Amino acid sequence: MIGSIIIQVAFAAALTSSLAYYLNHRKYSTRLLLFARFAYHTAVVGMMCAAALLIYLIMTHQFQYSYVWNYSSTDLPGPLLFSTFYAGQEGSFALWAFYTSIVGVALMAYSAKKGYESELMAIYSLIFSFLLLMLTVKTPFAYIWDLFPADLVHTGPVPLTLTNFVWLDQAKGIWAQYPSEGKGLNPLLQNYWMVIHPQVLFIGFTSMSVPFAYAVAGLLKRDYVSWIRVSTPWTVFGAMILGTGIIMGGFWAYETLGWGGYWGWDPVENSSLVPWLVCVASIHTMLSQRRSGSFIKTNFVLSILCFVMVLYSTFLTRSGVLGDTSVHSFVEPGMWVYWLLLAGLFLFAGIGFGLFFARMKEMPKVPVEHSLMSREFALFLGASAIVFSALFIVIGTSSPIITGILKGKVSAVDMSYYVTTTLPLGIFIALLAGVGQLLWWKNSDSDTLLKSLRVPLLLALFFTI
Repeated sequence: MIGSIIIQVAFAAALTSSLAYYLNHRKYSTRLLLFARFAYHTAVVGMMCAAALLIYLIMTHQFQYSYVWNYSSTDLPGPLLFSTFYAGQEGSFALWAFYTSIVGVALMAYSAKKGYESELMAIYSLIFSFLLLMLTVKTPFAYIWDLFPADLVHTGPVPLTLTNFVWLDQAKGIWAQYPSEGKGLNPLLQNYWMVIHPQVLFIGFTSMSVPFAYAVAGLLKRDYVSWIRVSTPWTVFGAMILGTGIIMGGFWAYETLGWGGYWGWDPVENSSLVPWLVCVASIHTMLSQRRSGSFIKTNFVLSILCFVMVLYSTFLTRSGVLGDTSVHSFVEPGMWVYWLLLAGLFLFAGIGFGLFFARMKEMPKVPVEHSLMSREFALFLGASAIVFSALFIVIGTSSPIITGILKGKVSAVDMSYYVTTTLPLGIFIALLAGVGQLLWWKNSDSDTLLKSLRVPLLLALFFTI
């Protein structure tokens, strides 16, 4: 099918772009830089064409395609019919790759102005290549008769009353029948939030790859300080977009899915929360480094983890390993998807942390100049609390894997585990968010701080009682 060929061409172009950008990092060449840009734009055009083709097949009810048949139907209204583009695993990867391609165009122009294009786009194009590789393995353009050949492929004359068929080899009389109606969208997903929430969420997932790419680019350039200023706006943007998507998902769960609240600690919910928590923690330490030069190593680690945790969460929810313990994980992704997700996780974690440990001794050591009563220390405490929250959630979400390895029996933690571990940290973070506003950089006068806290403490005590 032409759609699969387009994706394969886009994958080859994105991978070529990554290689060309990396070679240009090693030895600058104007021709190589232009070639790398051309290859990336070729991949973007290919991804846009593939997405447009899939939307066309869905909107025109081409049920000879397995993905279209699996998730759409003729009775769906236009917006919900459009949303079936990303209702399944193949489509969600297509949406992720699509937004990755678009963000990359803006990122290319931005990084070129900041002197980071070759290093940044070498990594970012590799991420784009990985998503396109997932689409070549788990293509949304597979024909339905390839999945059910025993039921749909026939030999001999075609019944005169049959219209929904296609010749596979007319000379040999081989033809295939395809359904006249699709299976339709899951009733729980037939809501206006389906049109909005997943798109915002996947823009957030795409944005999480940018701090990772900048951190690796800084390591490649041996620039351990100024990369923070270039990366911070994108990190804040990613936290804002992913946080908005999480809030939308919580409201949708409360309004439609009947989970009894805004949050159920399901692995799919946690998979978006953990990267967001890490990203927010990195914003805290980035602010501190911009001000005092501290937390150089911490910022590299957290920025790398922003994307690595997206990959780990994707593996948990889309590899099938949590199929028995999650409300809406993908139970049957196929072994190729399982191993590719695992390989992608190890590849990008290896690139990020491998470079980090190789360069760690070169990083400048900034002496601590702030006191315990300073905004820097408050930001450090806040970031630490947020990271510990993320760690507890990751452990809880991974409990089926952990118990399966240690005990040979898969079991998930009770919801009370998350409340017990995160509630005290949440209270601590809330207190820090209030007190931190009153602290000065480097050092704060204790008497002045106590005077500033007097009225808020009295009001808090009054309203608590």
